Amino acid sequence: MTWRTAFVVVSTVLAILMPFFNDILGFLGAVGFWPLTVYYPVEMYIRQRRIQRYTTRWVALQVLSFLCFLVSLAAAVGSIEGVTESLKHYVPFKTKS
Repeated sequence: MTWRTAFVVVSTVLAILMPFFNDILGFLGAVGFWPLTVYYPVEMYIRQRRIQRYTTRWVALQVLSFLCFLVSLAAAVGSIEGVTESLKHYVPFKTKS
């Protein structure tokens, strides 16, 4: 409970101080999405079910994994672009008037 509360407080303060914090979180999510949500589970499924290489099911799972990798890569590129655009106009501790 204490760690979660501290995490929320720190995240909120960072979001207030850095207007591009959302882009940074998007980048971290994009980087973590493919390996944790797609690649490892697909590989574990292939190993557990002993799916032979180059069968239809194996190829379909590999194509799914690759497509999700491309989506993750595109999201990471978009987040980096958002951070660079925000940094061009960023002035610390200044609000819009």
